[in-house]
Amino acid sequence: MLVLFGKILRTRGIRGEVVVSLSPGIVVPGEGISVELKSSKYRLCKKITRISLAGSDAIITFNDVHSINDALKIVGYSLYADVSAVKKKPAITVLGFTVFDSQGNRWGQVTAQPQYSLNQLLEITDGQTDEIFYVPWHDSIVKKIDRRSKTIWIDPPRGLRELNQ
Repeated sequence: MLVLFGKILRTRGIRGEVVVSLSPGIVVPGEGISVELKSSKYRLCKKITRISLAGSDAIITFNDVHSINDALKIVGYSLYADVSAVKKKPAITVLGFTVFDSQGNRWGQVTAQPQYSLNQLLEITDGQTDEIFYVPWHDSIVKKIDRRSKTIWIDPPRGLRELNQ
């Protein structure tokens, strides 16, 4: 059985490397593993020759992709690997955690962690106004998680709170 573990976002450099957005909660297969690349029209089989992690993304080189022109042909493809090569990470739940921004303002509590496609969100409910805010689960926004005090510190881009209204 094949499991989706990422999507090719763009090329990197001129030697055929691609940047892959990784599925949350999935351990990426290692070097030497064969993967299936799927688009709406095509299916390709490739072997990973090199992989390095960069936050929630990975930089991957495939066995027969050696130039930027080769890499451009596979941008947008989804990556699948056999279940035995890909393991699920234990779910990281932050339900009930209180969310504060970098200025110390309380946003509310995490009431859900929806995932749309490859994008995981924090659904935050303000207990006083019952407003719901959605914050992308991304390293540039979620800055600190304190499991002891059950708090999350975020540095949201300007206008994110208003965008959710």
